[in-house]
Amino acid sequence: MKRVPVRKLQDKSHLAFKLVPSEREAATYKQSKEIGAHRDDHYIFFITLEGSGTTIVDFEEKVVGPNTLYYILPDQIHYRIITHQARGWYLAVDPALADPACRDIIEGWSGVQEPIILSAAEIRDYDQLLGILYRKAYEQESRMSVLHALLRAFLEMAAVTIQHSSKVAAHNSRPAMLAMQFKKLLNENIKRYKTPADYAKMLHISAPYLNEVLKEATGSTVSFWIKFRMLMEAKRLLYFTDLTVKQIAEELGFENHSYFSHIFYKETGMTALGFRKQFRERE
Repeated sequence: MKRVPVRKLQDKSHLAFKLVPSEREAATYKQSKEIGAHRDDHYIFFITLEGSGTTIVDFEEKVVGPNTLYYILPDQIHYRIITHQARGWYLAVDPALADPACRDIIEGWSGVQEPIILSAAEIRDYDQLLGILYRKAYEQESRMSVLHALLRAFLEMAAVTIQHSSKVAAHNSRPAMLAMQFKKLLNENIKRYKTPADYAKMLHISAPYLNEVLKEATGSTVSFWIKFRMLMEAKRLLYFTDLTVKQIAEELGFENHSYFSHIFYKETGMTALGFRKQFRERE
């Protein structure tokens, strides 16, 4: 495989979302082996009311128990979704339906986000809202504006839930806002820019101040996040594609693939090919 497949929401639905209820049943794959590891161009949310499920997201197995919200972001590679007597909701939704502030919270700071335990009231609210959306989606007279209004309500609720569980407090504070702007720039420019000074310049602030802001808002430095984002993408390409190390270095914007290999070894303690071999042998 030369590239990680990207599954498009438009191939699943013409409504900018797909909502599927799940009922209790024996442990089953909800994703066929033929699909395999992939990215999506949309958000995926799981609201689990009863039972549990598991999935692999960026090399980590996530167990989603009862009364939880879990979500997968567009850039994350995932596969092998299995349910265990689970009942709840699966929602795929176009990120464009979320306003910018809402998107900033949903696409927050966890490397690989953890399932969020919900209160009884929160579970009830999510279940009722998604139940209404599901019913409206199948009513012929329902207007698209109504469906999208319900989806935006869900996304706002999810953003509040995520914000409350996040390490980034007071999302409208200057440090938190700058941190979110930095992450957006990082995701868009990691293949081209790889120094704190690059991102500080784009944000029109000094590199020391950006570092101070990131440490306050996320607990980690600018350099940590740049390396984290670059290494995660490198690991994804090593594991899920058959690109050579030189091709991966070029994909990530390194003119010298030996320098890329040096950084990868320094940060992970293994060579790029050693990482590929070790993790593929686990399957």
